Amino acid sequence: MAEVKARNRSSRNKKKGLSGGGILKVKSLLKKLQKVVLLLVGKNNKPSSSSSIISVAEDVKKGHFAVIVIAVEGPKRFLVPLSCLKNPAFLSLLERAAEEYGFDQHGAITIPCNPSDLETLLAHHQLEEEEDDKS
Repeated sequence: MAEVKARNRSSRNKKKGLSGGGILKVKSLLKKLQKVVLLLVGKNNKPSSSSSIISVAEDVKKGHFAVIVIAVEGPKRFLVPLSCLKNPAFLSLLERAAEEYGFDQHGAITIPCNPSDLETLLAHHQLEEEEDDKS
């Protein structure tokens, strides 16, 4: 009986355009990212004895995370501020990354876009933050 209800609910959601679950997947990815950041910041970068050891590259500044873009000349690594997680364009890239590469990525997140596109997005984001700081 529960299986029939779940199927009916699923078909209703498909009709309403809610079948992709893309937003839920991105939220799940963001929660995982937040947990990692909280573990690192909350314990002065010392993992607790009950958690597994998490290593972060030394160049990743507090409040940032690493992403990798696969370019023709090879992978290119970017450090992205956590504030980009509020940016709709960046969230769209994360959703595409989840669809293409899945959620089991460890370390830097691989994003399917051109490096120049991500550079432009990050530059616009930085300008918006600077304008907000002036206000």
